[in-house]
Amino acid sequence: MLRRRDLVREVLDDDASFRLLCSLAAAAQARNGRESRRIAALVPQGRRELAPAMARYGELQERHARLLAGLLAACGLEPAEVPPEVDHAALLERRGSCPAHARMRCGQPLSERDVLAHLAHGHAASARAAAWLARLAGHLSGRPGAGEAVREVLRAEREHLAWCREGMLGFARAGHVAAVELVLRENALAEARAHRDAALAVLARTGHLLGWSMARSVVMEGGVQARYAYERLAGRRRAVRLDPLPPLPEPEPGADAGPGPEHESEPTRDAVRAGSGSGPGARPGAESGTEHGAEPGEGPGAGSRTPSGEAATTSPGV
Repeated sequence: MLRRRDLVREVLDDDASFRLLCSLAAAAQARNGRESRRIAALVPQGRRELAPAMARYGELQERHARLLAGLLAACGLEPAEVPPEVDHAALLERRGSCPAHARMRCGQPLSERDVLAHLAHGHAASARAAAWLARLAGHLSGRPGAGEAVREVLRAEREHLAWCREGMLGFARAGHVAAVELVLRENALAEARAHRDAALAVLARTGHLLGWSMARSVVMEGGVQARYAYERLAGRRRAVRLDPLPPLPEPEPGADAGPGPEHESEPTRDAVRAGSGSGPGARPGAESGTEHGAEPGEGPGAGSRTPSGEAATTSPGV
C-alpha cells in the first residue's frame, strides 16, 4: 500500500525529481510575478484600490522565484527545463480561465468583470498552492533551508488567498453576488481540470526519473483521476464558498502540515450572500466582518467573526 508520506519523501530525497519540482515552482513564480505587476497597471479606475496589493504580490512571487533558485543552487543543482505540459498556471491561462492575462499581453485595460475573474483565478490557484505547500513543509528536513523557503511561500499564498476572498466579497456587497458565484464556480472547475492534467504529466516524468513500475504508475494515475472526480462532484456544491481560512499550524518535521482539502479550498451561496450584507457601495478588500486556504490535489463563507484562535491573515501590500 502506498503511503503519501513515504511517496513524498521518495520524491524529495531524489535529486532529479526534487530538481524538476523546484524548477517548475520557480519558473511559475517568476512568470506569474511579472504578469501580476503588469496586470496591476491595467486595473480600471473604479477598482484602483486593488492595484497596490496586486503589484505587491507580484513582487513577492518574483522574490520567491529567486529564493527557490537559490535553494537549487544550495543543493548543488542546476534548474531543470520545465515542459509546458507540467505547467499548471500555463494550462489555466491557455484555457481562458483568466482573461486578464490575455488583455495584459495585448496591453488592453481591464474591465471590472476582468478584475473579478482575476480574483477568482487567484483564489483557485492560491488555494491549491497553499494546501500543497502545507502538506509539503513537514517533509523537507533533509534539504537545508527548504522548509523555511516553503513556509515563506505558504504564508504569501495564504495572504493572497485571503485578499482574493475579501476582494470578491467586496463585489458581492456591491450587488454582484450572482457574478461572484459564477466566476468562482467556473474557475474552481477549470483549475481542477488543469491540476489533473499537470499532475498526470508530473507523475509520468517523476515515475520515469525514479524508475517506477508500470503497475505503480497506473495506481498513482488512478489516484489523480479519482481526486479529480471527487473535486468535480464536490465542486458543484462547494465551488462558491468563501470560507475564512483555518489557522496555520506549525509543521513538525516528518508530519503532514496544514489542513486538508476539505478545510481549505473549494469555493456556499449562503457564505457569499452573508458577505454581501454590508450593502452596495462597499469597496473590495474592506472589512467584511472577519478579523483578519505534496500531493497536488487540494484547495476556502464568510461568518460574522473567525473563531478565536484563528491565525491572522492580512492582504499583501496593504
